[in-house]
Amino acid sequence: MSIYDRFSEYYDLIYKDMKDYEVEIERVERFFGKFARTRPTSILDIGCGTGSHALLLAKHGYDVVGIDTAEKMVQKAKEKAAREKVKVDFLVQDMREIRLDKRFDCAICMFGGFGYVTDSGDVSKVFRSVNQHLTDGGLFLFEFWNVGGVRPSPYQSWMRFEDNGLDLYRLSESNLDPCTNVLGIEMHFVLVRENRLVEVFDERHDIRCYTIPEIQFYLEHTGFELASAVDWQIHDGTEEHAPKRDTFRIMAVARKTRQTS
Repeated sequence: MSIYDRFSEYYDLIYKDMKDYEVEIERVERFFGKFARTRPTSILDIGCGTGSHALLLAKHGYDVVGIDTAEKMVQKAKEKAAREKVKVDFLVQDMREIRLDKRFDCAICMFGGFGYVTDSGDVSKVFRSVNQHLTDGGLFLFEFWNVGGVRPSPYQSWMRFEDNGLDLYRLSESNLDPCTNVLGIEMHFVLVRENRLVEVFDERHDIRCYTIPEIQFYLEHTGFELASAVDWQIHDGTEEHAPKRDTFRIMAVARKTRQTS
């Protein structure tokens, strides 16, 4: 079973109150205004998941394409686009080998998507692949998880989510491998409807964490410059904050400086 096989069914339920997609898109658009040479019109959403960011961007007037390797997540995104009558092309593709006959003014990779690239060689492949699909001077905005912000292992948590008589319990334990900086997250799901057990399933997610110097190194060797890095957890209006050593979620703003092969 691949990741998100079952999780995809409940992804939007889990994150509907945990993530403010509208605010995140507002912040992304402020980066456009600050760092883009001209206002972007076309956006590639990498690791688009169920399409929440892509759909909002499309509603804001952008031409959007979303890609993800998880087929069931892409299917959910297509269903949401049809239901909301919003035009976005959602495709199953690997960010390491993007194959689109088009260049974009900007690419984004939100939440934990970039972290699924755990191999150093693959990091360079991702940046080169994105580079080849950006216009000159185009922006790549991507979130990464900072090594210094990871809680001590093992870190255990449980959460409950409710929706129309459905109760979903998620128990998770995360452990950071100090040799690889890969955060292994074991997730256990218990689904209850009207006080009756419906389903139990498990998933494991391996997310690589990085430092800012690491990210800068990879970018500079693949035709980008790191224009900015901000604390993606803090939001208190229009001001952005520089990451601290223990900041967990960081948003990097990279600008294409040259074409790579």
